[in-house]
Amino acid sequence: MLQHPKDDMANRLPVWEACSEFYLDIELDASDYVRIATICANSPYSSNELDTIMFDEVWPAFSPNLMAVAGEWSGWTKDAIKESILASFKSRRRLPWKLNPIKRFYCSDWTVVKEAVANLRASQA
Repeated sequence: MLQHPKDDMANRLPVWEACSEFYLDIELDASDYVRIATICANSPYSSNELDTIMFDEVWPAFSPNLMAVAGEWSGWTKDAIKESILASFKSRRRLPWKLNPIKRFYCSDWTVVKEAVANLRASQA
């Protein structure tokens, strides 16, 4: 089970930074996915825990940027990411992200990253 984000900041922040890129008003490419996957693969989190971090922590903080007319495209500072996520964090059970059509639409490439994470971890084993 995941620790509360405040109690796991050293491990959480790099994953938050990487996952927040999905919410920028830019087009990610294959090299972005590899970089994000590498950060996630090097984290101590399981595949399910990465889903939880992505959709229960990062999504609530940054998904409004996806719907903004002129959303953020250059990225957020570490402090801004930390503040936004902690301010929006609520510990509660949610439907799996694949059952949410909005999350599936906006973050469909998350499955590409997760597959890359699995491949990276398998090659490191």
